[in-house]
Amino acid sequence: MITFSRRYLLITLAWLLTRGWVVILYGFPVAAEGVFDWWGAEWGVVGDVNYYRDSLDALARDGVHGTLVEYPVPALLLLWIPYAAIDLLRLGGDAYIVAVLAMAALTDLLFMVLIVRNRRGEHPRLGVSGAEALWLVAVPALGATAYARFDLFPGIMVGLAVLYATRRPKVAAAFAAFATGAKYWPILVIPALAANRAARRGVILTVAGTGLALAGLSLVLGGWDRLWTPLDYQSARGLQIESVFATPAMFEWGHAGPASGYVIDYTEWKAYDVSGPLVEAMLLAATIASVVVGALVIVWWVLAWLRLPGGERTEETIVWLVLATVAAFLVTNKVLSPQYMLWLLPAASAGLVLLRGRARRQLGIWSVVLVAVTLLTHEIFPRMYGYMLAFDDIGSPWITEVLAWRNGLLVLLFLYAAWRTTRLLAALPERGRPAAEGQERQTLATSP
Repeated sequence: MITFSRRYLLITLAWLLTRGWVVILYGFPVAAEGVFDWWGAEWGVVGDVNYYRDSLDALARDGVHGTLVEYPVPALLLLWIPYAAIDLLRLGGDAYIVAVLAMAALTDLLFMVLIVRNRRGEHPRLGVSGAEALWLVAVPALGATAYARFDLFPGIMVGLAVLYATRRPKVAAAFAAFATGAKYWPILVIPALAANRAARRGVILTVAGTGLALAGLSLVLGGWDRLWTPLDYQSARGLQIESVFATPAMFEWGHAGPASGYVIDYTEWKAYDVSGPLVEAMLLAATIASVVVGALVIVWWVLAWLRLPGGERTEETIVWLVLATVAAFLVTNKVLSPQYMLWLLPAASAGLVLLRGRARRQLGIWSVVLVAVTLLTHEIFPRMYGYMLAFDDIGSPWITEVLAWRNGLLVLLFLYAAWRTTRLLAALPERGRPAAEGQERQTLATSP
């Protein structure tokens, strides 16, 4: 016990300190006029949590088919668990906000523990490995948003899918399937998990079984149409002000204000969109980019399925394939909310557990840039978000320049991940041609 305490003392203290800071940003009770009220430096981020609560208040009236339709039914059930708990305990007021905070913190802690437990025989000099350091700084870098948004849960499940991708592929497949059931975007990582021929059958059967069970549950509770409402909800949305393709419009608006011709509006999709001269062209460009990048991702999947063997390059290839695929979706999407950073951070942390040597250093540098992108995202929301909604001569130019830097770095992260994925897949031998054959041909070609 003494040895354990010394070995994990630093990381335990670091987690408590960093998460304590996030809780302070999230909110805490203070006395106000003789009663307790809630206050936090970023208290505005709990708007989504209040929306979850209000929607669940109306669940009996609206039914599952009409409640939180932008989320799949399993996500609704997950958000209902803390709601049912506080109702059972007869707690009111902001108790649901506290319950969601506790659920998020416990999920975060579980991921941290699993990262530590999966150390591959290494004993970091300072007691904290690169993977652990990344996750320690990732959550406070995003601020209270990390605990106040549902994306933490599917993001961590994707991270666990990467963590167990080669050693326990069926477990990884189950995590990916549950993540997809909670929010549909994690379906993008499943082909990468099934790429390894040795584990393909088990992965496919696990995903199919879990997926059918979740779909059946959704059908029973919400009906057939409820399966598709999250997709319909997203497809109908406009150009969100934080998205990559909104950057030119937002930059012009931030420097010229209303004279630019652009207008920022709060829409029925509970987000702020931009409208104006270039918006239709940018929406078309986003659609074209999505098609082109989608075709590239399909090529990656095909190459991985045809070439990926078991061996030392498998984990590196899967890690980069997951990161490149998810990053591709982020940079071409017409919506880019701050919590979307949680789609990449857990997977990158898990990747640092798996990789060694030069491969780890490359991913480590990429992850440092990802943390910088997350810090810029935190600056945008919630710290300076008001200046993106109402024009200010000083604040609006500054924050739209921050937005341009954030989105530019995010595009660079995608480009590097795409380049790395392509190189790794191209270096794999074709099926039926062993690596030794390729090396022999190269040797003969260079012999005198």
